[in-house]
Amino acid sequence: MRKVIAIVIVLAISMSSNLWSNQDNLEKKVHIATRIRSLPPVIDGHLNDPCWQGGDWAGDFIQREPRGGESPSQNTIFKILYDDKNLYLAIRAFDTEPEKIERQLGRRDAFRGDVAGFAIDSYFDHRTAFEFTITAAGAKIDMSHLSDGKRWSWDTNWDAVWHGKTALEDSAWTAEMRVPFSQLRFGKKDEHIWGLLVFRIIYRKHEEDLWIDIPMDAQGGVHLFGELHGIKGIKMPRRIELLPYTVGKTNTFQKEEGNPFATGRRSSMGVGLDGKIGVSSDFTLDLTMNPDFGQVEADPSVINLSAFETFYVEKRPFFLEGKSITDFRLGSDILFYSRRIGHAPSYHPDLKYNEHVKMPENTSIISALKLTGKTKNGLSIGIIENITAQEKAEIHSAGQYRDQTVEPLSNYFVGRIQKDYYEGNTTIGGIFTGTHRHISAEHLQILNQSAYSVGLDLSHQWSNRSYYLDIKTISSHIRGTPQALLSVQTASRHYFQRPDVNHVTLDTNRTNLSGHGGSIEVGRGGNGNLRYSESISWRSPGLELNDLGYLRMADIIKQNTTVGYVVNKPIGILRNYSLYLDQYTDWNFGGENLLAGASMKVEVQFTNN
Repeated sequence: MRKVIAIVIVLAISMSSNLWSNQDNLEKKVHIATRIRSLPPVIDGHLNDPCWQGGDWAGDFIQREPRGGESPSQNTIFKILYDDKNLYLAIRAFDTEPEKIERQLGRRDAFRGDVAGFAIDSYFDHRTAFEFTITAAGAKIDMSHLSDGKRWSWDTNWDAVWHGKTALEDSAWTAEMRVPFSQLRFGKKDEHIWGLLVFRIIYRKHEEDLWIDIPMDAQGGVHLFGELHGIKGIKMPRRIELLPYTVGKTNTFQKEEGNPFATGRRSSMGVGLDGKIGVSSDFTLDLTMNPDFGQVEADPSVINLSAFETFYVEKRPFFLEGKSITDFRLGSDILFYSRRIGHAPSYHPDLKYNEHVKMPENTSIISALKLTGKTKNGLSIGIIENITAQEKAEIHSAGQYRDQTVEPLSNYFVGRIQKDYYEGNTTIGGIFTGTHRHISAEHLQILNQSAYSVGLDLSHQWSNRSYYLDIKTISSHIRGTPQALLSVQTASRHYFQRPDVNHVTLDTNRTNLSGHGGSIEVGRGGNGNLRYSESISWRSPGLELNDLGYLRMADIIKQNTTVGYVVNKPIGILRNYSLYLDQYTDWNFGGENLLAGASMKVEVQFTNN
């Protein structure tokens, strides 16, 4: 264990002779937006409004796939206008074979057929961006981007309020979009400079063209965006959005004789409110009262035959706003797993013969507030406060009805802070989470009364973000009755009752439990063919996150070495290929070797895709 940590530290030092010389000294491509002095365009996809006569069209796109760095097979031009309230985006995608333009219908956020769009780094932090994309058939795609030292990821669950239409010309298809400034996040300045990416996908050729050159082997992506200049004198709108709702539901099912809750039909009514308030140009306050769980798409059906809990993706709009700010991950483990808030009740009543129960499907969120934002100096703040209701089940027995509490009144708090340095090459942050339950019923003593977790993180990239160093550490502390702590100790993520170990002991009188974890990873992730990384991570036996986070397994130490060779440019009949070698070893905190292994992965794609 000590040797592995020493190797990681030596690698970090040896690769960082210029560790803090991280500035990306690349000349940025610039497009200048033009202020509208006349009427704004009518968003119909046709670029024939008088305002489009002003400003300059930009082009000179570069192929990213399949032949990175070469000229595209088709030309593309774009223009950006603005007024006091909106950004207007236009693309003209030329095609010498217009009859082959793919116009496939699809749902929102689905890439179908030919596509074109814009991504805007309005924070200008070189890490985050907001994308507004449209297919040739007119389907909208929007998402948020996050680019850190190891990956360039995006979240299509983020949905903005904007308008876009497409149209066909003799030898091109066109896209016209209106994006309100209220849907972007930016600081208070007289003149703004934002990161800008414009792209186009030609479906039939499997070709992606970009306005700026982001190679396939680039580490991250947002820091390589071009720049949008010329936006002056705009103010962030007050951004007050209130969405009250009322919903009626009727479920039909098979009737059960003698069960008063299974009459074959069940109806219910609900009211609630979602809101969004722009506190300042940098920060947004989201609020919700009794949110409607029916407004989001249903979770997929899952058959879980393992001992571990199924992880579900968050889809509720309230929790998606500012999600990148409140995120804190340690591998597959998360300190803030928002699906804990409003979950199904924790307790199911023990029924006697001929008793029937009516259970609430979810824990009601009485109220929730979330403040998220990022200052022009690179300081990100996220604060979440939630109160969930006491839930009761209705039980029928011999003609009598009684209530039994199945979930206590609970409070959940999350505080996250992160600061960027050196144009986003270095980030330092921390997170705190707290859970408190007001438990009065004896049968609910199986739940922890309080749970806390703290995390610190440091991320650094250098040499044009080719190399990275990530360090994270976390700790947790829970309190409850001996019954609650016994349930935690014997859960599948801990198994303190194992008879073949002596470094953990099942304590039936325990009323609190503490633990820690962390990870150190250093490596090279891009800007070349060679990739490699070395990592060590650990979760102590007492680490417990599942009151407000997600923990799959404690009492484990993991070591992993990865070496890869990637070629993204076509060679002969090959479009791209890669080779990866992995070596990994796991131990528990008693020093017992749990597994050791190695793997090899080869991927090849031919020029015919």
